Amino acid sequence: MKKLNILIFVAIAICAIACSTSEDKSPAVSETFSNEWKYQAGAGDDKSWTLSDYDDSGWKVITTEKSFKDNGLTTEDGAGRYRKTITLSDDFYAAVKRKGGVILHLDSIAGMDSVYVNGHFAGGFSMFGAPRGNFFVRSYFVPASYFQKGNNLIAFKFATPWGDDAPFGRGLFANASLSFTTAETADKIALDYAVNDSDYIFMAPDPLQITAKIQNDNAWDVKGKLIIDITTDDYRPIKSDTIALKLKGKALTPKDYQWVAEGPGFYRFTIQFVRDNDINLEKKFNLGYEPEKISSPIDAHDDFKAFWDNNLKELAKVSPNYVMTLKPEMSNDEYEVYFVEMKSLNNEVIRGYYSKPKFEGKFPVIIEYMGYGSTAYAKTDKFDGFAWYVPSVRGQGLNRLDPDDDFWITIGLKDKEGYYYQGAFCDVVRAIDFVCSRPEIDADKIAVRGGSQGGALSFVAASLDKRVKVCAPNVPFLSDYRDYFRIVDWPRSDFDNYAKTHPDFDWEHVYDLLTYFDIKNLAQWIECPLTMAIGVQDPTCPPHINFAAYNQVKSEKYWVASPRAGHSIPNPEIWEAEHKFIRKKLGME
Repeated sequence: MKKLNILIFVAIAICAIACSTSEDKSPAVSETFSNEWKYQAGAGDDKSWTLSDYDDSGWKVITTEKSFKDNGLTTEDGAGRYRKTITLSDDFYAAVKRKGGVILHLDSIAGMDSVYVNGHFAGGFSMFGAPRGNFFVRSYFVPASYFQKGNNLIAFKFATPWGDDAPFGRGLFANASLSFTTAETADKIALDYAVNDSDYIFMAPDPLQITAKIQNDNAWDVKGKLIIDITTDDYRPIKSDTIALKLKGKALTPKDYQWVAEGPGFYRFTIQFVRDNDINLEKKFNLGYEPEKISSPIDAHDDFKAFWDNNLKELAKVSPNYVMTLKPEMSNDEYEVYFVEMKSLNNEVIRGYYSKPKFEGKFPVIIEYMGYGSTAYAKTDKFDGFAWYVPSVRGQGLNRLDPDDDFWITIGLKDKEGYYYQGAFCDVVRAIDFVCSRPEIDADKIAVRGGSQGGALSFVAASLDKRVKVCAPNVPFLSDYRDYFRIVDWPRSDFDNYAKTHPDFDWEHVYDLLTYFDIKNLAQWIECPLTMAIGVQDPTCPPHINFAAYNQVKSEKYWVASPRAGHSIPNPEIWEAEHKFIRKKLGME
């Protein structure tokens, strides 16, 4: 009898364990909360504002029935904070505890964000790396342990790199809502990956190595499969592998994977966790292999050099007639900022902002070329030993006449004489003419830099003008057009739209014309030292086209990769290394 009792006890225990770890398949439950928030400008000095006992009586009460602007809100250095107390119903709280957590939906935020629940960090990401193809949408898994019965404090802060001039808006958009949905099995599984190379770029003979990491926060085991697909950067399939998995409850399951690359280039990896034939989770990323061996031969025509020599001769015939206007409201204790006007090729008036140091002596100068369609700005940071000039090429920035016109790349496609970048590249050289005209500038110490279009224009400056002594482009644009247009949608889409209204459009003619304005063809003329930064995940100016130009440079050169960066380089150490490189090459150490 005693033995039977023991067996019954064991059976009950086993049953209890099994029942406690079986999948909860009860229906999901949701709650939506009011659109009223409290708001305060600034990022805050600490995290006390994320707690329920924080005194927010001085914060402004706002509603998302209105936009940020219509609420009369401003930021502080591009940042702001929101707080909101919500009350969970007893039924919903019970469902949250039973399910193990919720998905917090906080949609329509412009900017980078950090979200907190009762002081616990719940999630956040950069506006440059958001999922779902929409950088405004936020959805985060929040464990049940972060909640309490009754009142709960939801708080978040946001920041934009453009402050109150953010082109994408600021903070919560009009009609943004806050809602919770109880977490299901798939919501409590997280997929991440690690790459066995710090910058995601591998060198021979090493294979490309990654580790998929699947975290199962459910109490129960979960079966599924890991699918790994590899394509070239222009989406040609290369390899697909499927690996069966059993994820232990409340455990991390790592899975190592390696692949020997077929040749130099960049490759797209997609890893998916699939359960019941549904894709529960997916990660996409790029890895590089031997990028300095990427083959993209020069395709310049025989008259290429003569074309640019003649353009520079024609530019030299145009008297620049420099006009400088002091901008006191933009100046500070260390820089006087001037609005500068001058004439360039075809007597086009171009403009820029010149930051002149308020000190005696002759100064090295950095010319910073702007990105495609960028809003004009001036260098007004702390004095760093340099004068700065930020020019706007024709039609853009300070020269922009129509705020809705941003199709410069398709202007003048009928002939290389008159194509948009013929004039814009001459504007690049005219900017160098300007800084050399200034008595406070040491004309033997000129550096050029810029990102995206600005990176391309930095290549142009160093190619066409030997007065440039150091070149520091990042994520450069305008390179290797045939491959470029196979890899990403834009700017090819601008050409496709142009073709719809121009029946005589011919791709071969366009590619032929663009060879005269391809920085890979110009790069062969660079003689100064060059350092280039790339974002390995760049969806706009992919690293393939960056290296197409870089690999034609014959002078001293270096590159650095930001592994998870897209079309911006957020790593401060990369900027510091670039600045150090410029100072060293200009003899300023």
